[in-house]
Formats: sequence, C-alpha cells, structure tokens
Amino acid sequence: MSLRGNLKSHRQRLLITSVLFFIAAFIIVMRFFDLQIKHGETYKAKAQMMQQVSKKLEPERGLIYFQDKNNQKIPVVINKKFYNVIAIPKEIENATSTAEILLPYLHLPAQELLLKLNKSNDPYEPLAKKIDEAEAEKIKSLNLKGIYLEAVNYRYYPFKNSACQVIGFISENKDQKLVGHYGLENYYNDILAGQGGHYSGWRDAAGRLIRSIFGYQEELTRGGASLVTTIDKNIQFKIEEELEFLVTSRKAESGTIIVMEPKTGRILGLANWPAFDLNKYNEVKDISVFRNSAVEDRFELGSVLKPITMAIGIENNKFTPETTYIDKGVVRVSGHDIKNYRNEVYGQATMTKVLEMSINTGAVYAQSLIGNELFRNYMKKFGFDRKTGVDLPNEVPGDLKNIEDLSASQINFSTAAFGQGISMNPLSLVRAYAIIANKGKSVTPYVVEKIIDDSGTIIEPNKYEPEQIISEKTAETVTNMLIKVVENGYGKNAAIKGYTIAGKTGTAQIILPNQKGYSEEDNIQTFMGFFPAADPKFVILVKLDKPRIGAAASNTVTYTFRDIAFYLINYYNLPPDNPTAF
Repeated sequence: MSLRGNLKSHRQRLLITSVLFFIAAFIIVMRFFDLQIKHGETYKAKAQMMQQVSKKLEPERGLIYFQDKNNQKIPVVINKKFYNVIAIPKEIENATSTAEILLPYLHLPAQELLLKLNKSNDPYEPLAKKIDEAEAEKIKSLNLKGIYLEAVNYRYYPFKNSACQVIGFISENKDQKLVGHYGLENYYNDILAGQGGHYSGWRDAAGRLIRSIFGYQEELTRGGASLVTTIDKNIQFKIEEELEFLVTSRKAESGTIIVMEPKTGRILGLANWPAFDLNKYNEVKDISVFRNSAVEDRFELGSVLKPITMAIGIENNKFTPETTYIDKGVVRVSGHDIKNYRNEVYGQATMTKVLEMSINTGAVYAQSLIGNELFRNYMKKFGFDRKTGVDLPNEVPGDLKNIEDLSASQINFSTAAFGQGISMNPLSLVRAYAIIANKGKSVTPYVVEKIIDDSGTIIEPNKYEPEQIISEKTAETVTNMLIKVVENGYGKNAAIKGYTIAGKTGTAQIILPNQKGYSEEDNIQTFMGFFPAADPKFVILVKLDKPRIGAAASNTVTYTFRDIAFYLINYYNLPPDNPTAF
C-alpha cells in the first residue's frame, strides 16, 4: 500500500476512535446527570440509609440439655430464630396509612407507632422485638414500603416452666449485654456466653452488617459452651406433676422435691412450686418465684433431723438402737417443757422406737448422752453450717449459731436434737441422708455433668473427694432403724411392698417474725428417705410449706414420696429387694 493510502487509513481509525470516545463520554455524562440530577435525591436517600457502625458482636450462647435414663440429650434451652421489626421512615410514603395497616401486628400504642414512622430523618427505627416466624410472615406479606424484618436469635425454653428455678433466664443489662439471672444461666454465665467480637463498617437499610472485601473490620466471636445436666427429663416432669398436685390439693403455700443419687451426688430432679414460664419471666408479678428454694432458703427441719442425732450417738458409742429410757411425755430443760407430738406418752422406749414414733423427749435424752461439744462438732461434720457446694447460684449456708457457743443454754442443744432452733436449706438435708445411704461417706451434689465447648471438646467439672463422716457400720445401723420407721412407725404410708425403704417424717414448727415464738397454725411437713435400703439408688426429699389440709407429714408428704419411688421403680425396672414382703 502507498504512503498516501496508509495516512488515509490512519485518519479513519483516529476518527472512529474519537467518535467512540465522545460517545462513551456522552454516556458517562448522561449517567452522571441521571444519578445526580434526575434521580439524585433517591440515591442520596439510599446512601444515607447505609450507616457506618461500630458494633459489639454477641456470640451464640451455649445450649442446656437434660438427659434420660439412656443418656440421650434433650435440649431444654435453645437459641430460636425470631424477628425484629424495623422501619426506614425515609422510604415510607404515607406514615398514617402504614401505621393503620401495621398496628394490629405490633404491641404498640397507635400514637407511639405513628410517631416512630413520622421521623423522616431517621434512617433506622426499631418497632418490635422477638416476633415469631408466623407473625413475621404476616407482616412480610403486607409488603409495606419501608418496613423490614431482621432475623435475630433469642433464648427459648421449649418446656416453659419445667425446672425453671434450676435453669434461670437471660436478659439485657444496662450495657445492653445479655447476662444470666438465677439458675444455671447465672452460675455458668461466662461459660454459656462465649467470647464476643466487634465489627466496624457499614449497615444497610435493613440493619444488616455489610461484609465486602473493602471497608470493614471484624473481630470474630467464639460461641458459648453447652451444658449437659444430670437432670432426667422424665423424672423432672414426674416430680413437678406430683408437687403441683401435693401443694394444690393440700392448699399449701409452696413445696420442694429433690431426687438425687446418694453415691454420686447427681441431682436427677429438682422442683419448686410455684413455678413460672421461662419464656414469659418479664410477666411475673412476684419475683420471689424466681428463687430456688431448695438452695436459697433455710428452714428449721423438725424431726427429720432425729436420725442424724442417732447417728452421732451410735458412732461415738453413747448408745445403741436398743438403749431404753422412760418417756413421761414431757421433759423440763432450762425452765422449758419439751413435749411429744400430740402429748403422747410412750413409757419405756428404745432409740429405734424414738425414731419410729418421732418422740421428742427421746431425742433430748439421746443428745444428753452425746454431750454438747460432741453434738455440735458432728453437726458441723455433717456440713450443716456450710454450703453443699452445688453448682447453683445464691446458695445459703446452714445456721447453727444457737449451738455454736458451748456456754449457750442447754435448751438450745436439746431442741436442736429434734431439728428446732437450727436451720439449713433442703439440699443440705438431702446431702446428710445421702451420707447415711452412702455407707457414711460424703457426697457433693451437682447439676452439670459435662461442658461441651464450641469445638466439641467435652470437659467434665471437677469432682470432690468423699470424706468418711461416720463409719459404714453406723450408717448400716441407722439405715435399719429408718427401715423400721417405714415398717412400723409414722412412715408407713411411704411403704411399697417388696422394697425396703428407709425414711423419716418431720413436722416442723415455723418461727414467727421477729423471733416471737412459733406459729400455732403453720408448719412445714417433710419426708426424707432412700431406697432400696440395702443398696440405695435414690435419696428423695418431699417438703410441703404451710398446708391447710393435713396436720402432719405422716399423712401428706409420705404418699407423694411413695408415688415418686414407685415411678422410679418402674422407670428403671428395679427388681424387688425384699421379696418376702409380698
């Protein structure tokens, strides 16, 4: 091709390139015009809706499980997806109309809702929290402009009020951080909560954090560990059913039932009544219902303490089950008359009969043989002056101040022998009977068996070494005495044919306010027992507070104990240990 031809071709290519450049420039200019002039306000509003945020990231909280007899885990505390309803007022064209349509789906006063929707300069306005999926779908189907749904995990308790005081609940503190209150949610809060993170970046109009390759920084969270408890779901349901019936049928104020393995300290069931729905804790009017009475409240035990007095005396060779004394129905101590229940007089009675018929004067006689210092020291050895060490919050220690000082009046020691003037929480009493059932060795009650961290690693909490509190021989001797109580004494209504049950009733007076004596109307009725007596699998407490029907424990809580024991026999298919009783 000639030089002239090359120049002509070059000019054509340059012309085409110039035309294309000007076309591209024209398109870009028109696009800028479209963005900035024609639709400028729209895109400006959308840009403003994306807010820069610096936000703490809450980790997913660990779960809590019950078990069953086959060690199958049953989730009782989970994180369930709910929805928050939010508004972007800038996008709402008619606030009044939107409020009218939305109002039936939200728990907000009409004026408050309208006020929120009318905040024209507000790019993010929360309207409602914790809307369930069904309600969220209804709101979504309204297709309301400027109304969004934000998926959020909330704590959820599928079994509602089951073991409510054992589990506890969570809520936001003043720093808007979720923390546990009461029960396991509180005691293991740091373990369940995990490790929080942090996000710095942008949030879109629906409140979602924007994660792209540019423009944000994030410190990742570490999920909370989960708890596998010792609580057996089926046993827990059974004792709750029995307790509700017991309290309501006897027109009582409240009650507690505990089922524990005496050899291990594993708590299989713990129930208090009244109870509350964990999902609606914020609707509870009387917050005292949140308290776990089994560990947070003391009571004067009454006659369920007499077997401990007998154990102390027998352990120290002060008397035997066959030791006798003459009961006259009353004994005078430090200027005070101590009488038997219903003013009964038994004449010559053995220490075994003292337990069978719950003779107060017999317990006083036994304590006089033991002596004050030895009696006080062994009450401490049984742990009645301290906490049990259970992994539940707010446990109160026992109160032995009336017998702490050996120079105190003798009446203090005499009444303490049958459980008056000293107090402790119900679980302390369960632990004491477990010592007898466990051949004289101590146990530490516990609720959490395993901790599973977010990587799946299983951690087992530390177990305490047992201590020999009384000899195996003494424990066996007292057990045989308690069997006689169920066979021949006030514990008869707890008996089950074919099974040896060791137990003791207690009907304790309630001290009046300001320490002004004891109530003539109200009492606390308790039955403590364990079975099968030769090789105990379960120790059970049934406690009833201020019943209006039923004057004594022998005719109330003994029946409940029997029904729970019968259930456990069938649940675990326990063979009879006393077939001659059929």
